[in-house]
Amino acid sequence: MLTALLNRQVFTTIHYSREELRGLRKRGASFICPHCSSPLTMKIGSCNVPHFAHISHADCELVRGETPQHLLSKQLLYDRVSSLYTSVSLEHSIKGLKQVADIYVKTDTAEIAIEIQCSSIPISEIVRRTYGYHRQGITPFWILTQPLKSKKLLSLTTFQQAFIRYSPHLDYFILHFLPDRSIFQLYPHLLPVSTTAFMSAAPIIIPVSEFTLPPSIPNVSVLHPSFLSHWYDFRTKWIYNKIHYNKARTDVFLREVYGEGDTFLYLPLYIGIPVIPHGIHIRNHEVEWQYYVWKDCLKENAISEESVCRVLNRRIANGHIELRSLPLLKIDEEIKRIASGYLRLLEELQVLRKINDMYQLTEPWSCPDHFSAYEQHKHDFFPRWKHILKKL
Repeated sequence: MLTALLNRQVFTTIHYSREELRGLRKRGASFICPHCSSPLTMKIGSCNVPHFAHISHADCELVRGETPQHLLSKQLLYDRVSSLYTSVSLEHSIKGLKQVADIYVKTDTAEIAIEIQCSSIPISEIVRRTYGYHRQGITPFWILTQPLKSKKLLSLTTFQQAFIRYSPHLDYFILHFLPDRSIFQLYPHLLPVSTTAFMSAAPIIIPVSEFTLPPSIPNVSVLHPSFLSHWYDFRTKWIYNKIHYNKARTDVFLREVYGEGDTFLYLPLYIGIPVIPHGIHIRNHEVEWQYYVWKDCLKENAISEESVCRVLNRRIANGHIELRSLPLLKIDEEIKRIASGYLRLLEELQVLRKINDMYQLTEPWSCPDHFSAYEQHKHDFFPRWKHILKKL
């Protein structure tokens, strides 16, 4: 922690040089925790940000041990936010909540609590804190600092996915803070290709010196259609992994596919297409949830958006489909948006035709009985898919 009480006054280490802090410590200054009134010791190293720590075995419900990364993040963000607003507090205890905001900002029109998260905590705790802040009329702004794995794809753990946000300008995105480099990286237009892997447009670099609340993004790159064209490769890889590493007898999804008499390798290519942007809410691969839609209602002569919603909701209730836990989002009617987006894609692919509020298959699907027949389906499908990509 960076704040303490000294002679009943709030004292913050980042306002003083190391020499001044060492002088205070040498003179025997007595520091007290502002949250539990326990004595604190001041640590002044040569690398980490000078900070306070509870004396061994002291018990404080609100403040736990902090990593050097967390301390540096608070210092950098406090300095930046203080240059933008006049009323900024560090390690601010929220009345009515057993919660200490890393940084608290009060403006003429809003109250903002900045929460810097370096270590994993239960997602239920993020939900609890977020709800508590909203109940107090405070807007929480969560910042993720955990290292992210990014090569061709962005890899996000279930915990890291909880920090995904949405805006019409960026689609689904994640904001990542790198305190050691004093920058933010913003990954826009997230598109899942598996449970933990995501395609994204090139990350946008935001120096701390340009950070604002909310973040101001001057130039946003889009997810280029050529990148989306790799969708088929990811789909194929997922199917082969499913076959090789899962047993049809025990895998619920494979058992249903084979029980229906369908050939997993020869499913129509419009099962497993990316539904941009709201398909991200479903944790299952697109092949899984879209197969359930196809099996339960799409094979019928006529379907509606409502019937697709009913299928998805029933499958969710039965545990066949799982939604991602995205507590920072305020998207209403996610299932309806997903159903609408999927049906719109199928209409553009000329798989369905819309008649009033109903959709009908343009032609029934007949499962190929050999590889060359499936190659003909691919030959017919991809020109229509590429046409859709050109419009994105």
